[in-house]
Amino acid sequence: MELIILLMVLFVGMSLFMMFGFIIIKFFPIILIIIIYNLIKNRNRPRGTRTYYYRTGNQQDFEDFFKNYTGQNGYYSNTENHSRSRNTFGGNPFEDKSKYYSVLGVQPGASKEEIKKAFRDKAKMHHPDKFSNETQKVKDYHEEKFKEVNEAYNKLNG
Repeated sequence: MELIILLMVLFVGMSLFMMFGFIIIKFFPIILIIIIYNLIKNRNRPRGTRTYYYRTGNQQDFEDFFKNYTGQNGYYSNTENHSRSRNTFGGNPFEDKSKYYSVLGVQPGASKEEIKKAFRDKAKMHHPDKFSNETQKVKDYHEEKFKEVNEAYNKLNG
């Protein structure tokens, strides 16, 4: 039984090949003319000029990188949720870091331990939760100071 099915499949396959083979041979000159026409028509068109767009990050990563490279403050204000995130990319090697030492209240060239201790002291002093019952003006002042302290610590420790 399997031999009969195999012979039938072989017969159908050969007959299809013979039929389509006949069509290809019969219309070969027309197919050749179409191929040559397309080659001549597209001869001056550049090949392989597709533009590929890869999304390897998000807009915030790009803006953080750009701001850090241009020497801006390294913070990105997200318009959707109004949060701020620290720039995670490398720092600008030509940036003047003396202002960060003065924000933390340490001498330039201080050790990492001194910077960390000064950061913790300043962060405790200006932490926004400490001033939750104060006026909005006082809250905003300490929130800005807290952000400056965080920025200074990140720049000096980064």
